[in-house]
Amino acid sequence: MDRGAAAQAVQGSAFPERYAQWQTEAESILKALGSSTVPADCTANSSGTSQPTIPADLSQLRRAITAYAQEGVGGAYVWGGTAFKAWDCSGYVQWVYDKAGIQLPRTEQWTAVTPTSNPQPGDVVVQNPDGPNHWGHVGIYAGNGMMYSALNPAVGTLLHPVAWNSGSAYFRMVP
Repeated sequence: MDRGAAAQAVQGSAFPERYAQWQTEAESILKALGSSTVPADCTANSSGTSQPTIPADLSQLRRAITAYAQEGVGGAYVWGGTAFKAWDCSGYVQWVYDKAGIQLPRTEQWTAVTPTSNPQPGDVVVQNPDGPNHWGHVGIYAGNGMMYSALNPAVGTLLHPVAWNSGSAYFRMVP
């Protein structure tokens, strides 16, 4: 099997044609390293973050939202995407809430919710303000200053600190 086709079968890139351009360079690097190089151990969570502690009194609905958010981790960031693990930030949030039985608009999801200064796991986080009452990024609050989001094409969907982006606001989605 062609190496690019094999990589696409495993990684599911939005741009499968781009693997081949790096094949010669990758082979040169491997040849230079020689057979004595041992690959580094992989960690279960490459972002260096651990799962936030879920409060014992968290509602079943919020638990479901958090579980679906975790299920989406590892998905690719695809601008305008709405398919499972091939979505942009608002497509991801819409998918998570839909799985939990809550219908949200495809974009500008904060227009259907209530602002809160006391976010709980499962609430919506908006970031990167680009106008009055308008934001450029959306995700799901995980607790302990962490959030789930389809961040960008380089890292895809992951759990990360809210502080990675600026201008955060929170919206209560569920009771």
